[in-house]
Amino acid sequence: MKTFSVMEAQHNLAVLLREVEAGRELTITRRRKPVARLSPVPVDGPVEFPDFAARARKTWLGPWRGAGAQQLVDESRGEQ
Repeated sequence: MKTFSVMEAQHNLAVLLREVEAGRELTITRRRKPVARLSPVPVDGPVEFPDFAARARKTWLGPWRGAGAQQLVDESRGEQ
């Protein structure tokens, strides 16, 4: 495990992040004492989103007949 001081970490954050992205674990020290550990985030796999359109069709018994998303955004911003 590689060790970096706080000052080195501040000046070379992009380099440290590339190391972590490559799967390495790093330790950050202050006055030679470990204060933090940078490690890669475990990847669980792709995120699956629910089918909101199918849920809406089931709830309203057919296709949505109301305002579209862009129209709602424009109205909320006052762009009518």
